[in-house]
Amino acid sequence: MPFYRFEIEVNAPPPVVVERLRAIVRGKLSFWESVRQSFPFNQADGAPFIGSVQEDSFKLRRNIRYRNSFLPMIRGRIASYGVGTRISVTMFLHPVVAIFMIFWLGMVTWVAVSRPTASPIPWGMLAFGIALSVGGFIPEAIKAKRLISEAVSDPLIATLSQSASFGQWR
Repeated sequence: MPFYRFEIEVNAPPPVVVERLRAIVRGKLSFWESVRQSFPFNQADGAPFIGSVQEDSFKLRRNIRYRNSFLPMIRGRIASYGVGTRISVTMFLHPVVAIFMIFWLGMVTWVAVSRPTASPIPWGMLAFGIALSVGGFIPEAIKAKRLISEAVSDPLIATLSQSASFGQWR
C-alpha cells in the first residue's frame, strides 16, 4: 500500500514553523461547506489543508474539491534541530481504504494464482487495483510535500495575516 515519508529542515525556531503550518491549515469543513464545495463551479475555499497543528505535531489532509479515497493522510512531528527545526512527515492511506484494498487485491491474487489458465481478467484486475491505489496517492503526496515544504520555508507566511496568505497556495 502507498506510504511516503520525508523530512524537512528549516532555519527557523519551532514556534515559527508551527505558525507557518497553521497559516495553511483550516479546521474541518462543516456539512454545508462540503456540499457547497462539491459543485463544479465552486473553488476549494481557504487553506490548502484541513486538520490540526499542535506545538510538536500535526495531522492533515489536502483540502480538495473532488473525491479521492486514496488521498494521503498526513502526520508530522516538529522538533528542534540545532539552530532550526526538523519536520518529519509521514503520508499513508486511510486505514479503511488500505484494509479494503488489501482484501480486494488479496482475493484477486488468490484467484489469479489458483487458476492461472482460466482467464486473464484476475491479472487485469490486480494491475488495475495497484494502478488505482498508486495513481490516486502519489500525485497528491507530491503536491502535499511541495505545499508543506514551501510553507515552512517561506519567511513571509509568519508575517502575513492568515486570510491573505490562503490565495497563494491553491
